[in-house]
Amino acid sequence: MSKHKKGPEKKKAEPGKLEFKMRWMLFSTMIPMAVLIIVLLVVFWQYTNEYNKLSNNLAVSSEYNANYKNSSNDMSFKAEVDMDIYYVTIGRKGKDDLPVKQVNKAIETVERLKTTTTKEESLRSLKYLTNYLENLKNRMNQLLEIHDYQKRQEFMENNTVILTTLFEKEMQNYIYQEATQLVQVESQLAGNVRLTLMAMCGVLLVTMLLLFNRSFRLTYSITKPISEILHNIKKVGKGEYKNIAPVIADCIEIQELDEGTRKMAGRIEGLLENVRKEQDAQHLTELQLLQAQVNPHFLYNTLDTIVWLVEGGMEQDAVDMITSLSVFFRTSLSKGKDIISLAEEERHTLSYLEIQQSRYRDIMEFEIRIPKELEGVMVPKLTLQPLAENALYHGIKNKRGKGKILIEGFDLGEDMMLRVTDNGQGMTPERLKEVQDAICTGERAGFGLAAVSERIALYYGAGYGLRISSIEGEGTVIEVYLAKQIKEK
Repeated sequence: MSKHKKGPEKKKAEPGKLEFKMRWMLFSTMIPMAVLIIVLLVVFWQYTNEYNKLSNNLAVSSEYNANYKNSSNDMSFKAEVDMDIYYVTIGRKGKDDLPVKQVNKAIETVERLKTTTTKEESLRSLKYLTNYLENLKNRMNQLLEIHDYQKRQEFMENNTVILTTLFEKEMQNYIYQEATQLVQVESQLAGNVRLTLMAMCGVLLVTMLLLFNRSFRLTYSITKPISEILHNIKKVGKGEYKNIAPVIADCIEIQELDEGTRKMAGRIEGLLENVRKEQDAQHLTELQLLQAQVNPHFLYNTLDTIVWLVEGGMEQDAVDMITSLSVFFRTSLSKGKDIISLAEEERHTLSYLEIQQSRYRDIMEFEIRIPKELEGVMVPKLTLQPLAENALYHGIKNKRGKGKILIEGFDLGEDMMLRVTDNGQGMTPERLKEVQDAICTGERAGFGLAAVSERIALYYGAGYGLRISSIEGEGTVIEVYLAKQIKEK
């Protein structure tokens, strides 16, 4: 095989194994998602840590709130301290110890809260609380130095009671500040959750786009050289063993396949040439047998199947059908809505009939006549399409020759009527009666018509629904009566 010299070209990337390429494609698209998840987890951990600190602060400080009741004596901190000081003041027997332990414990609690508090207003409250408690300890010590009963009472009322009251109010203020910050953290956390979901959706979309892009590129890098190899094998199958051009590919497996194909062609050519030189016309049969032995039909069929699976099928017809299928499913989804405009329902039915016509073009034709003034009327989704489907499968397909489905709309003032007519097989009187009864009772004896009738009755109430008539051998007519104003559920 001759080689042609070419001008200087850009150095191409070294070919790699297909397995490594696919792994790299997956990893390179998944890594950004993993990084985003890690970042989000760190952010959530920070918010969770702050939330836990605030919750702990509220739990600890609530013990010194006016509504807190000590489990041992069912009294709040202020009431307990005031009561112990009062007993010492009046000299009650057995109650001569000031509540120093309670105050010291409160001081320790306040100091501990300072290590987990971040809000400036809350820290200021803790500073005040420390001052109140230290002053309370000093006033309690001063109280012991007063021996006059009346002066003790006055000192207690004007000092310790006031300090415990200030402590309690300031603690309530601290609790309020921390609760406010907790609400803010919860609000920020909720906002971050929404932002996270949006970010996840965005990253997922970008990742999917990248994955699709790389998948298409990888698929093209596989199918294009395989198609060229297939073309070369077809040439070999026709007996053309020369001018087998090498196939350019960036996958080692495909390069080895191409090299093996060209070597096979060369070996076949060499074998045939040797046979031609050694034998004359009487060896023609043997030569043909040799060709049959090395004929690469098995490899051709295998590669042809791969190409069909990867690339699809019948180009323009497939594109038209995929387009109709896309419209059909997009209308079926309707963003989750059950009520759509009559124009959308008409488009949905049209796409369904176009798809079916591509399959049954020899036996079916259709026509849709919906007045423009009715296109904006809202109707339940899947009102017309099931009727068209029934007309096809239970009417047209069972008829010899070509049939037609006609869909019409009629304006009846405040109401409207949709009619689906087919000239198919029709129904016997017994079957027609069975279907009509099923529509009235809701039983599933009709061709899915009962479900349509039930939905119409649900949205429009009594007096609306389906009416069906049919003559065996002539066709079927289904009329749907609807109000222009639908009662959405």
